[in-house]
Amino acid sequence: MTAQGVFRDDFYNASAVLTQAQATATTQATSTVYTASAMAGANQVFIEQSGNSGAQAVTTDTAANIIAWLQQAVAAQIKAQIAGLESGLNPPIGVPNLFNLSYTLTIVNSNTSAGVITLSGGTGVTISGTATVAVGASRTYVVTITSSNAVTLTNAMSGTN
Repeated sequence: MTAQGVFRDDFYNASAVLTQAQATATTQATSTVYTASAMAGANQVFIEQSGNSGAQAVTTDTAANIIAWLQQAVAAQIKAQIAGLESGLNPPIGVPNLFNLSYTLTIVNSNTSAGVITLSGGTGVTISGTATVAVGASRTYVVTITSSNAVTLTNAMSGTN
């Protein structure tokens, strides 16, 4: 077995250490906010919303919260990978740098919903392209950290359930 040092390339590449996928199911009857923990933390993130009684106005969490959540997720994964090393060794928050980190976010509007989801960005979050998800459909965004306090969701594709 090859020994791996603390400062391997993946130590500085956040996407290399993030969990591959995470999913959150939510049942909302009224407008809501997608929290950072539901929107971030893996290379592929899925949110399935069901039970809408009508059209939904959904706001993302703030860019600062999304970035902070990602930093915590990356630090936890790095710490888990280096668990056999010195017990006091913890990666500092901000290492690796998350600038230009990208991952996908897919929002699914269940067939049991009664209305369209309209997504809007929280503070520091920009949505580029279509921001609606029809009933029985999904929309995938490429989420990119564009600065220390800005996140962009770029519409990549849509599909039907």
